[in-house]
Amino acid sequence: MKKALVLLLALLPIWVYGQTDVQLSQQLFSRVNYNPAATGASNYVNVFLLARQQWIGFTDAPRTQVLNAHNYFESIKSGVGLSINNDKLGLINAINAKLSYAYHIHFNENSYLSLGLSGGILYKKFDWANAIPEQANDPTLDSYRDKQSEINPDFDFGIEFNTKNFQLGVSTTHLNNVAKSISDLKLFQANRHIYIYTKYIFDAGRQWKLVPTLMGVNNENTFSFEVNGMAYYRERFWFGASYRLNEKAESESVIGMVGLFITDFLRLGYSYDFNVGALKKYSSGSHEIMLSLRLSKGDNNYGRKSPRFFE
Repeated sequence: MKKALVLLLALLPIWVYGQTDVQLSQQLFSRVNYNPAATGASNYVNVFLLARQQWIGFTDAPRTQVLNAHNYFESIKSGVGLSINNDKLGLINAINAKLSYAYHIHFNENSYLSLGLSGGILYKKFDWANAIPEQANDPTLDSYRDKQSEINPDFDFGIEFNTKNFQLGVSTTHLNNVAKSISDLKLFQANRHIYIYTKYIFDAGRQWKLVPTLMGVNNENTFSFEVNGMAYYRERFWFGASYRLNEKAESESVIGMVGLFITDFLRLGYSYDFNVGALKKYSSGSHEIMLSLRLSKGDNNYGRKSPRFFE
């Protein structure tokens, strides 16, 4: 366990500065927390809940909870939503709360382009009382000791294009926070992330749908890449797998996912991350559970059809 603790401490600066955005395995089911353009992506009121326990076996390992809620308003051809992330890693606790807005440009009933913007706050708290620095008189840490927490404004922007079978999205988070290097970053802020993702639905007979997905994330210090494949059976349950790797191979993992449509409006999903990178000797993996609710608004025939599996 001592080696595991040393490894965790070695990776901590990467998580403090380079992995500020929560990294979720089922985040493509609800993208509002990193792309505001996904706000109002269906003709339902969408509520998404997720809880993640990362690096099982480590004391004070990362724990994350996510709430997304959004709705589409035909009268203004726009989506309005709310996203709240609570992320705790060791001595650091971060809460990111934002309101999101997306304007939808409809080309026909099966395709549209959305432009989204979100704004809110990023609250960070550091538990200095339990901090044990490697260097007792570290001037970098000493400059922060008088401040236990800080609230900063936070903004995201994104674009997303959807058709009946295809999706492409690009977004950037923390627009107002730019750093040229780790030394330029402030402990209580977040560095900018850039996301790009795409997916396609293949009909495999009457019973099956196959959905491959590609996603890349750049956070100014590292680049991570994820490839995912999902299979849906009779629109009642799904299963699939992902492979995630960053350029430094620090968070390399293989992910298994399963899920069930409990009703037409309620679905439950679970994923498990198998560590195959630097942590595989010390952690048994990561658990993630997702609950998604769709509330019907009655007449959903707004002149466009919303792909069921894209949100």
